[in-house]
Amino acid sequence: MKRFFVAPEAVQGNTISFDGELAHHMGKVLRLTAGEQVTVCTGDGAAYVVELQQFSKNAINGVILQRMENQQETAVQVVLYQGMPKGDKLELIIQKCTELGVSAIVPVETSRSVVRLDSGKAAKKTERWQKIAQEASQQSKRVQVPTVGPYLQWKPFLQCIQQDDGLTIIFWEDEQTQGLKQLLQQLPQQPQKINLIVGPEGGLSAEEVEQLRQAGAVSASLGKRILRTETAGVVGVGVVLYQFDELG
Repeated sequence: MKRFFVAPEAVQGNTISFDGELAHHMGKVLRLTAGEQVTVCTGDGAAYVVELQQFSKNAINGVILQRMENQQETAVQVVLYQGMPKGDKLELIIQKCTELGVSAIVPVETSRSVVRLDSGKAAKKTERWQKIAQEASQQSKRVQVPTVGPYLQWKPFLQCIQQDDGLTIIFWEDEQTQGLKQLLQQLPQQPQKINLIVGPEGGLSAEEVEQLRQAGAVSASLGKRILRTETAGVVGVGVVLYQFDELG
């Protein structure tokens, strides 16, 4: 059954409407017809089985047959704070972490970030990144689309971590005493939320790590080998979700 994402406001009572580019794709590209059933997600965890009924030039309407139980989303909320990398690496990170089950991905400007975005460029990029997350959610049959952004500079990022009551873990190559597996196994209970922090190319500076520790974060190693920034976040998300029986 084909799966589509719509805005929550597209649901009106027991009907759902599709318009614009999505309606064109459904009717003209996929050649769906009245009577066919599709899965529709609103991106906030709700999912429905919908029977398509009325087709017009620019819109399609369908009736909800069933609300589906949410079985694809994780019990633990994992947020990845990713040091802004070069090129299109963030797009790959968003795609793969979305497939794994991450709840949100937040790009962060650090001292070693080569790429730095002003507010205008950040808004345009975030729109594209969110679309990538939606496409990856659709492909992996998720019912929720991870939030991408907002793009944070260092001081607002630190404030965000200070105010967050979740467990915050820094992946740092100079951590010698504690690995991620060890840290997770020592937790007295499964946390509701885990924040993961990955530096850009070149990693986080020792000063940045210390500032994060003072904000309440703990550091952990991902193993004996140094991982690229586009690898570390994907591995970290995977290990966390495996530890809490969300993978494998």
